[in-house]
Amino acid sequence: MRVALALALLVVGTGCLGAGPGAPATATETPTATPTATANTDCPPALTVTEIDANQVDPSSAVAYENLTAEQQATFDRARNGTAVEGFDYAWRDIDRVEYAGRYYNTGILVC
Repeated sequence: MRVALALALLVVGTGCLGAGPGAPATATETPTATPTATANTDCPPALTVTEIDANQVDPSSAVAYENLTAEQQATFDRARNGTAVEGFDYAWRDIDRVEYAGRYYNTGILVC
């Protein structure tokens, strides 16, 4: 009787300890392969700048060109001229619009 009770407790306890169905794989079990993304991630992010209609912009939402650092101004100038710029300052992730010479520009980061 004691042996049967000990065996019953062992079976119940084993299920609680994770050896039952749904338990994590052990060294002897082969886990199911997880699919991997196959998106094209070979190109770095690029900053782009496009002019937008001033009537559609809240002026307080734009950063004045003069308030950008010299490096940011150079990056903005290159992107404004139609070139997608790679290797830009991390701060561009927080800059959505720039006001330059009375015109407004959207900035965006493209990821292929």
